[in-house]
Amino acid sequence: MNTPSNFNQPNPTPDYGNTPNDNSKRLLTMAGIAIAVLLGLSIFLMISKFKAGQQLEATSLELTEQKQAFAELDTKYNDAVAQLEQQKGLNAQLDEKINQQLKELEQNKGQIEQMIREKRDIKSALARLEKQKQGYLAEIDKLKAENGILTEKNTQLTSENQNLNTSLTETQSRLSEESTAKAALISEKTQLETERTVLSKKVDIASAIRVKTITVKSVDVRSNGKEKSKSRASKVDKLNICFVTEPNEVVPAGEETFYLTVIDPTGATLAVESLGSGIAQDKRNEQEFRYTTVATCNYENGETNVCGGWQPGQNFAKGKYEVKIFNKGYLVGTGSFNLK
Repeated sequence: MNTPSNFNQPNPTPDYGNTPNDNSKRLLTMAGIAIAVLLGLSIFLMISKFKAGQQLEATSLELTEQKQAFAELDTKYNDAVAQLEQQKGLNAQLDEKINQQLKELEQNKGQIEQMIREKRDIKSALARLEKQKQGYLAEIDKLKAENGILTEKNTQLTSENQNLNTSLTETQSRLSEESTAKAALISEKTQLETERTVLSKKVDIASAIRVKTITVKSVDVRSNGKEKSKSRASKVDKLNICFVTEPNEVVPAGEETFYLTVIDPTGATLAVESLGSGIAQDKRNEQEFRYTTVATCNYENGETNVCGGWQPGQNFAKGKYEVKIFNKGYLVGTGSFNLK
């Protein structure tokens, strides 16, 4: 009997190496895990996006509500301000009260704006602003009622004031007319006074008696009182100045005074106060002048011989001398002479 060739031989050891089936299973397992992870991540991202969208929507809604709240606040505030402003103009006391209310209203508006930003009880705050406005208007109506009598009196006073203003305007107009008329009279008076001054000056000038034929005789006075003509300066101790007056019918007859000014070769006026010299007014030039001596006469509106003497008690200087004669403040004649 034939025995099999592998009889009594040990069984071969099983091969536990990777088989194709095992690799496939492993790949499937890993793929499943990856798919699960990706699926979970997708779900997570979808949920996060959904929540972000909800949060953004909520934020947008809050901003819209906040914007609407600010708009509503502005509307209510502006309406309140307008209604309060309309109540002004009746009297100063009421205007002062309204101004105080406007300040309080503005302060309340600022507080409500802060509440809107902090999302705190916005509706209640807006209602409070409306209530505040109504309270202010009621307070104003009460003040109006209390001041009703004063308003009537103010109306009466206003009417009286208007009448006074009208009367004042009429008075001012009348005063203005009177002032204008007065100014015109003053101007006319000033003009008349100026004309009178000019005329008076002309009359004054016309009343000055002019002179002619001026002669100066230089003499030596002897011890016996007799006078002898001399032309040498060292021998002369007296001047006799004579002239003839011209007719002047404007001047009333009577005594006339003539001021004689003798100017030496150096340009100085001969003058000794103790001998009758002095100062007079030159009306034409409006300045003072010094005169040497005076000569008087009884004038009868015609030609009159007049003489005046000057004896200073000392000798004269050589040269040319000038003589000026004044009457009533005006220069009426001039002359000259020489001493050797």
